Amino acid sequence: MTTMRYPRLRYQSERGWLVASDALLMCFYIRHPHKQIAPAVMRALELFRERIHPYRITRYVGDGQTEPLDDSAWEKIRQEILGPNDAALVQMEDDSRWTGKLFVDYRGLPVVPLPWKWREDDVSVLYLRLPTEYLEAQGPERVRALAIDLAQELPFSSGYTDFVLCEASWTMGKAIDLVRPRYPGVEVAPSSANLGMNTWVDGVHWMNFLGQPVLGQLGGMAGLREHLALPGISLLEMSGDRVLITLGERPEPGDVEAGQTLPLHRALARILEPHLHHRRAERTCLSPEELLRWECRFLD
Repeated sequence: MTTMRYPRLRYQSERGWLVASDALLMCFYIRHPHKQIAPAVMRALELFRERIHPYRITRYVGDGQTEPLDDSAWEKIRQEILGPNDAALVQMEDDSRWTGKLFVDYRGLPVVPLPWKWREDDVSVLYLRLPTEYLEAQGPERVRALAIDLAQELPFSSGYTDFVLCEASWTMGKAIDLVRPRYPGVEVAPSSANLGMNTWVDGVHWMNFLGQPVLGQLGGMAGLREHLALPGISLLEMSGDRVLITLGERPEPGDVEAGQTLPLHRALARILEPHLHHRRAERTCLSPEELLRWECRFLD
């Protein structure tokens, strides 16, 4: 299968900074405290680091400043994750200076849920971003294999892999016009980990990882087979009462100018509707009505 070329979606601020860009994103939401998942997260990070060639993680954020990621720095990261700390914050990147660059953001919480009402929805998150060129060069089959291998290590409650537009939330009102209305299949995703996911599902994507409790609420594997018996949708049962729902052979932007209607996305959106996460409009430049209209674009 020939790998398609994906649209280049870039938005610059008035000062000329690139604040929104297309990218390949793998994100996993984990409703467990850091100490419980630390070994699994470390295995996933080592796997990711090994498999993303020719891209390389070259820097990490330590003690408030960015430093080269050499062998001693990698050992510090291992200690940060596997050591006695109850929580962890690990951020790594490449040498690029743009929003769609290689970026790793792990947030491991001390307890889940946190004891403060304003953070009671927070969960631990592993956020892995790669340039779109990685998807184009490696092809969707290898990307899918990597995402599955990462997911096998993690006790996720939900997660996804997809071609997205990454942006800082304060730019969303303008950046979203890069995909609305032409590319409804391109999610507008944050440029770093979003912790406030609770048990919700973060949209409808090419690869959709579902665990508990949502999988049980949908009737488990049997319920999914009943409601998603469409050509092009594949279901992969995973250990730990989890499942992967894949829509088609590759991420599809859904170019309306080419007549693409994304029927598989719409079918999955219908059964996930009660479980979908909704952003708070005050954290974007959109009105509540505009934001809801975008989030419900597969339900019209």
